[in-house]
Amino acid sequence: MTKEYMESLEAIVDQLTLAAVLEMLERISHKKAENLRTHWQDETSAKLWDKAARQIEQINIDI
Repeated sequence: MTKEYMESLEAIVDQLTLAAVLEMLERISHKKAENLRTHWQDETSAKLWDKAARQIEQINIDI
């Protein structure tokens, strides 16, 4: 991970809040899983993305 990416992500967190960023990552993960199932018939990868989404959902951050 480059410094540039870290700074970009930090700016997004500062602008939106960590909770909002985590919620978006959860939604993105679910959508990636759905896309893998629908368009690639890749259930193995889809399950990994669903697992990631569930783990992100369990993180309860209110900063």
